[in-house]
Amino acid sequence: MWYKLTFKQLQPINLGYKKHGVINETRIFITGQTMWGALSNAYAKTESYNETLFENITCFYPMIDNEILYPKYKDGEFYLGDMSEREFRYQFTTTYLSTAINPLSKNAKDESLHEIDVILPKDISWVGYLDIEDKNKIPKEIYIGSDSRYGFGLMKLDGKPIEDDFSYKVIKGKYQDDNYPKDKPLSNFLEFKKSIKFEGKLELLAQFDFGENNPKVKENSGAFYIGVGSKVV
Repeated sequence: MWYKLTFKQLQPINLGYKKHGVINETRIFITGQTMWGALSNAYAKTESYNETLFENITCFYPMIDNEILYPKYKDGEFYLGDMSEREFRYQFTTTYLSTAINPLSKNAKDESLHEIDVILPKDISWVGYLDIEDKNKIPKEIYIGSDSRYGFGLMKLDGKPIEDDFSYKVIKGKYQDDNYPKDKPLSNFLEFKKSIKFEGKLELLAQFDFGENNPKVKENSGAFYIGVGSKVV
């Protein structure tokens, strides 16, 4: 059964995307793989299990003022809802500066300076869909992204999971029966095929085997995916 989940962001989060010099830039949405890891890690800390918790999950998007900001491209620029990526970053992200200190000299260690780009918890919740048999196994508290040891990443389940038929669901990167929506922004990554014509962006992603408790990168799995917000035409 598919469930609609809403997580309330309580701490800054870094969703690891690109590195520019000493700056670790964050994505502005949560990929299914990232949420998979957060949910699985949280569950593993409280339960001893030898079964797959779940296999299918979507990307999660920010919800602000009760509006879910789904991705799209407009005039070649990435948007979440009606907010451009630049606007979103200006309003909701900041950069934390940190460096390692030499305990003897009390000076900064060479080449240890780095900046962490984070999304601030400014009344943001994150909404997505999960396919799981037992909704009671969904953790109520998770840490997501990198640098949780610095007080980043805490999110809590907001309300009860809502049953949903999720008619446009995506399974392991592929729409069922290749019945992907036409001329509608994709809300999840779609594996690229030469036969697919699209407008938007390609990303090179590794493919994970979600059939095990610990996801593994498949051999020779680097593949191009049509990015979220793109349109199949």
